[in-house]
Amino acid sequence: MKGRCEMRNKEGALLVAAAAFVLVGAGSQARLPAAVAKAVEENRPGAEIEKLEIEKEGGFKLYDIEFKNGRGEIEVAEDGTVLDVSDIVDMKDIPAAAAAAIQKEAGGRAIKQVEKSEVRARIETEGGKGRLSKLASPEYVYEAELSKGEVEVAADGRLIKGLKGEVKP
Repeated sequence: MKGRCEMRNKEGALLVAAAAFVLVGAGSQARLPAAVAKAVEENRPGAEIEKLEIEKEGGFKLYDIEFKNGRGEIEVAEDGTVLDVSDIVDMKDIPAAAAAAIQKEAGGRAIKQVEKSEVRARIETEGGKGRLSKLASPEYVYEAELSKGEVEVAADGRLIKGLKGEVKP
């Protein structure tokens, strides 16, 4: 998720130390809007928040949440719409085309970690206004954290973000 967050136009991102927050269902009431807490609980029942970043994009308030204990990440709009959900995966568990593209772009650098993001919605900006658009079916994006830098590819192996940070159309 971080790669997509960096590509966004961050309108005053606010980092909140949220290590003490425990989500609904894990014994304590979340300090998130009700719709966001519900979406999180439905996707990561009982998970504890490690880091919460609140961003604004296209007029929408977004909650980018990282969970403790390798439980992944989620990005949710204030109305509860899930934009994407990410999990840490092994290279052997990603499509061959995506793995090959990551290896090629890595150019021999060590691959520390790979995240699989299930993209469910996007914010499309037109004329300065944003529109939340749910996808008919999820799209998958793979982000590899390398010893130096990150690479982001689509399931079909198309390079989305290379090592130099360039975003491909």
